[in-house]
Amino acid sequence: MRLVKSAGLNMLWVLLLTGCAWTGGKTAEQLLSRPAPAFSLTSIDGQRISLAELRGKVVVIDFWATWCPPCRESLPRLQMLAADPAMRKAGLVVLAVNEEEYAVDVRSFLGQGPYSSTIVLDKDGAVAREYAVETIPTTIVVGRDGLVRAVIGESTPDSAHQLDEAIAIALQ
Repeated sequence: MRLVKSAGLNMLWVLLLTGCAWTGGKTAEQLLSRPAPAFSLTSIDGQRISLAELRGKVVVIDFWATWCPPCRESLPRLQMLAADPAMRKAGLVVLAVNEEEYAVDVRSFLGQGPYSSTIVLDKDGAVAREYAVETIPTTIVVGRDGLVRAVIGESTPDSAHQLDEAIAIALQ
């Protein structure tokens, strides 16, 4: 009995540490070519950001957390995309959706680097659940038509290339 309890607790820790969440069998990949779930979140600056208001633009939605090393590694790339004047002119918007952390902690983290992309807070994880986010970082590319065009789940050495390719296709 003790072994079973220990194994169960170990599995729980693995799930928590890898950022896994129960999604009821739905996966983010099942959203491909379907309308992106609508959401409205508050930015770290207190502005309300609605996906519906961004229709007609290509929207990169990156789910992340300050405690997640792969997320921290991917943020500079997202920042570069968000700050690129040519990308903005082409209609690209980058939303970095922080998962279930306090605004004060996110602000403290952001103070450590030059982050000017739009940071929004998914305080209760509801938006991540709508997008069936199983691990973070997970990046979703939404086309001008509001359809999900790409899902980049696991952070790999090829993730940046996959994101660049998905953005280029969506901006065409």
